[in-house]
Amino acid sequence: MKNSLKGLFLVAISIFLASCSAKKMPTEESKNEIDQQLVESLPGSWVANSYDYGNYEISYEDKKLCFNSEELEIEYTEENRVFTHQEKDKSFHYIFEVNKDGITVLPHYEVKQTGKELITGGDLAPIMLKKQRILTKENLLGRWKSVEPDHPGYFEIKATFDSTKIDVLLSETAEFKEVETIPLTAEKGNSALVYIDESKTTKYIFTKHEEAQIILNTSSTQTGAEGTARPWILERVINE
Repeated sequence: MKNSLKGLFLVAISIFLASCSAKKMPTEESKNEIDQQLVESLPGSWVANSYDYGNYEISYEDKKLCFNSEELEIEYTEENRVFTHQEKDKSFHYIFEVNKDGITVLPHYEVKQTGKELITGGDLAPIMLKKQRILTKENLLGRWKSVEPDHPGYFEIKATFDSTKIDVLLSETAEFKEVETIPLTAEKGNSALVYIDESKTTKYIFTKHEEAQIILNTSSTQTGAEGTARPWILERVINE
């Protein structure tokens, strides 16, 4: 009788372990699967809808993603997410979540703790991206104003006789009583609206934002320059 019970117990354990193994198998296999169509929806020019309102380029080549200057290896895909890690630092991950409005990028470091040392790692701020809309030089011309009360500014963008150049007039008032004129030249070899000033020390990048808004980012060309200038969110001034 005891031998029979022992036999039944062993059979039950074997069935239980087999069922657990069967449940785990699809999960392990799914982590080796890559949805090619999902991955190929990522490449393109994107602009951040929050965070820094910056421009982001995603490319895909040789089964690897390039997120701006970051080389990423693809681990696997799951539903609407692409899981990756940095090629140089496999503990730093990027998860790309594709949705109807764009992409949410979720960067994070693996959580680590050695002995009594402090825990390091964790999630970083998400970056919400949307497709960069087409913006032409002709769309820029005219008067614009900042939509942020704590970051006021009034701009007038004028064409010049040289098709590669524009003049940006900047004022603190809507009447343009005191004006700073900034001559800009289109940067060669760049399909985006990127201009550089006469001293070649500052770049001006114009991108589409909302339906009637644009974003003006400025960045230094100087090596080792610290900090990032706050971008301008501008809307067109309609003359009544």
